[in-house]
Amino acid sequence: MSSEPSPFKVRAYPLNKEMEVPSSKSYANRLLILAAINKSDIKIENIPLSSDVMTMISCLRKIGLIIDVGTSSVVVKGSFPDCEAKVGSSLNTGDGGTTNRFLIPLLGRGKQEYEIIPEGHMRERPMEPLVTSLRELGCRITYQESNCWFKVQGPYIENKRSEVDCAHSTQFLTGLALATVDLEITLVPNNLEVSLPYWELTLNLLEKFKNNDLRYINPVDFSSLTYPLALAAVTGEVTVCNALETDIYQADSKFIEILREMGADVSFSEKGLTCKKEELRAIEFDGSQCPDAIPTLLYVCSFARGRSRIYNLEVLTHKECDRFKEMIRIMNEFGVSLEFDNNKFEILIDGQTAQHKSVEFYPEKDHRMVMVSYLYMRTLDGGLLHHSEHVAKSFANFFEVMEN
Repeated sequence: MSSEPSPFKVRAYPLNKEMEVPSSKSYANRLLILAAINKSDIKIENIPLSSDVMTMISCLRKIGLIIDVGTSSVVVKGSFPDCEAKVGSSLNTGDGGTTNRFLIPLLGRGKQEYEIIPEGHMRERPMEPLVTSLRELGCRITYQESNCWFKVQGPYIENKRSEVDCAHSTQFLTGLALATVDLEITLVPNNLEVSLPYWELTLNLLEKFKNNDLRYINPVDFSSLTYPLALAAVTGEVTVCNALETDIYQADSKFIEILREMGADVSFSEKGLTCKKEELRAIEFDGSQCPDAIPTLLYVCSFARGRSRIYNLEVLTHKECDRFKEMIRIMNEFGVSLEFDNNKFEILIDGQTAQHKSVEFYPEKDHRMVMVSYLYMRTLDGGLLHHSEHVAKSFANFFEVMEN
C-alpha cells in the first residue's frame, strides 16, 4: 500500500475573494540569524510557520539557543556561540537554500564541528563559493567527502578578507554577511548580477542590526503574493487584506509592476491590494532579478495576447529543482505553445494557446512548481494534483486560502 498522500482535487473556477497571504520566509530566516547572534532577547513578530523557517528554528535550538514559538511570533533567547555546547552535533537542515546557506556561516562562529544533513535537491545545488570563503576566513570545511555532504568548524579568524562569487546566488554572500556582521571581516562581492534586491534586503537588515534596532517585524511575503494576483489577473478578482504597501526590499514586489504593464488592474487601498482581470498583453522581461516570481509570470504569459519573451533564466536551474526545465514540462502538459533556448536560457510563449483538459499531474516535489501547476489546473479544467504537501515549504495553507 502506497504511503504517498492523496492528490489534491482541483476544480476549475474563477478566483473572487478576499484573503491573507503568509509573511516572508526570506526575511524570517535572515532575522533568525541576526537574533541568534544578538546578546539581547529578540522577539520576531509575524513569523511564518513555513517548513524552511521551522527547520531553521529546530537547528538553532539544537545548537543551544532557546526559542519560544507563539501563534504569530518567536522569542530568541541567548546568543551563538555563547550558548554552544561542548560537543558539536548533526543538523537536519531540509532542502531550503536560505536555511542551509545562512545556517552554515552562523556555525562558523563556533568552536565545535557540525555536520549538515540536507534533503532533496539541496545536495546538488551550488555550494562551492561558500566553501571557498569559509576556508579563507579560517573555518575547517569538509565538503562532499565519502558519505558526508558538509561539515563546518570555526571559529572565524578576524581581520580576514574573502571574495564571494555571487554568479549563482546572493545567498552565499548574505549568509556570510549576516553571520559576521559584528566581526572584523571584509567580504567582497564578485559577479553580483542576479537577485540584487535580495542583497539590498540583507544590507537593510544589517544596517538596522548595527544601529541596535530591535524591532524585528516580518512583512508579507511577496513571493506568495504572486499566486493569487496571477490567478486573479487571468480569471477574476482578489483583495489581499494584509498587503497594504509594496516592499522595495523584496525582489518579487516587481510582480505588481509587471502585471500593470501587462494590463491588469492592480491597486492598493485601505482594504489591501486588489487585482482585477483585464485583457492581458505579452511582455519581454529579464528574469534574473526576481527568479521566484518567474514561474508565476510564465503562467500569466500563457493567457496573455501575443508572444512573450522571458530571458536570463539560468538562475532557475539552481533552485529546489531545475525550474527552467520543469516549467517547460508544465507548460507542455497544459498545451501552451512555446519555444525555448537551453543555451540562452530564454522562453518564448504564445499566449492564449493553453488547452482546456482535466489532467492528473505530478509536478516536481518543489513548492513553487506545485503551486504554479495548481494555477494552470484551476484556470483550465482542473484535475488531480500530486505532491500537494510540498507547499508547506513557503505557503502551508495555500489550498485553504486559494479555495472559496
